[in-house]
Amino acid sequence: MTSDWASLFKEGELAVKIVREGLERRGFNVRQPMITLFNTDEDIPIYDDYGKRLFWISVKGVASNIKSLEEARHKYQRGWMCGEVESKQWVNPPAVVIWYCPKTGVGWGAITPRRPSEKWIIYPYKHGIIQDTRKTVRTGITHYIYPSYHVPPDQIISKEEVLEYISQLVK
Repeated sequence: MTSDWASLFKEGELAVKIVREGLERRGFNVRQPMITLFNTDEDIPIYDDYGKRLFWISVKGVASNIKSLEEARHKYQRGWMCGEVESKQWVNPPAVVIWYCPKTGVGWGAITPRRPSEKWIIYPYKHGIIQDTRKTVRTGITHYIYPSYHVPPDQIISKEEVLEYISQLVK
């Protein structure tokens, strides 16, 4: 069980590492993931040239085999999950969400709105009503999907658009 949970965690760490290294190669001042005072993680903090933290990027590893942006937009009718509702992560944008599929190397993203609840879907509507089958199967213990924001497919943007947005925030 512990090793299965560790392998799930490693999948996410791998996605963060690949995205961070890609941003670094493009000249962005990125740092290692950090845990905040709220006990939440910031996968990729972005800094200016003087060491001031500007914003952060949340990276989500994708287990399914996504081969294109169009497939990412159409794969899930409800949209892509991006973070717990209770988390402080969505309180102080700018923030960017990047999904990365290690199997195919395809990435896409979304720009966090100032008020996510007005733009993005909160799902599911109650704690513990939908089982997270992937984690449950891997660990042998029942896990549930807790309220998260789901980004509607029409607000999913390409990797190139994400990079352009990040470039604008850094300037």
